[in-house]
Amino acid sequence: MMGSMKKIYKFVTYFIGKLTKKYYFEDNIRVYPDGISFNRFGRRRKPTRNAFNNFLNHCKFYKFAAQFAKDNRIADVGCGSGYGCKILKKNGATLVCGSDISKHSVRFAKSRYADFAEFTVQGITDMREYQDDFFDVVVCSEVLEHIKEYRMEEKAISELKRITRDGGLLVVGTPNIEMLGEHGFSFDEINTLFHKYFLQFCIFENALLPFKDKRLLWEKRLSEEKVGIIISELIDLSETVLPDGINPEIKKGIKAGRFKFANYDINTRLLHNTHSWVILAVNSK
Repeated sequence: MMGSMKKIYKFVTYFIGKLTKKYYFEDNIRVYPDGISFNRFGRRRKPTRNAFNNFLNHCKFYKFAAQFAKDNRIADVGCGSGYGCKILKKNGATLVCGSDISKHSVRFAKSRYADFAEFTVQGITDMREYQDDFFDVVVCSEVLEHIKEYRMEEKAISELKRITRDGGLLVVGTPNIEMLGEHGFSFDEINTLFHKYFLQFCIFENALLPFKDKRLLWEKRLSEEKVGIIISELIDLSETVLPDGINPEIKKGIKAGRFKFANYDINTRLLHNTHSWVILAVNSK
């Protein structure tokens, strides 16, 4: 019964998103600070350990992205409840602009983080309130996978490019489909998408090996050398989202440290990238 209800809910929310052309349905199931959690009807609920760990993992993505913040104008596209904007501003950004399609999340962000960023309600496929070529760095965490459900990921990438100056940097996180089933991108999908729009980009693999039968997808991809950059990430498993009964394993690759990409000297010790691809792309007009 529970599985049937989830399928019905998914169909209804998809239909509403497509009908409104917002490609989104307000449900309050998002990442909030301080253990705050809501159900799908906007009522507060007690957070689970994995819900809190999910918040910690999102924060760690922003701490990785924040190494590019100093003296730059930054857009946080899909900013959610706004905590990432505070991290970016605290790391030296001259201006942070957060945008999200969720009125609920933006209302929360304005109430909590207005001293750190300017917030607007707008979706990733139509950011008309942002000028062309305005931002030095554009950050986008866990958004592309949602818009992919509507086959709008190319429109989203076009908008991210439009608002980024020539030579500016995009920092994107989006789930690996090997970790979250249909929710995310395969390596071929994410590689093809960025190859179409960017001359210079790099894809960091997620740190965790896929669980159970999904491991075969990883092993096949590895044998075909269809992999991103693998860093031996310094993962705190106590702060990681894990299914019950799973003994997690970490991918082994380059030692965490300094990594050269384009004109950037990247500190990969800041990666805590368990389930998602992290992509860096240099914009060119």
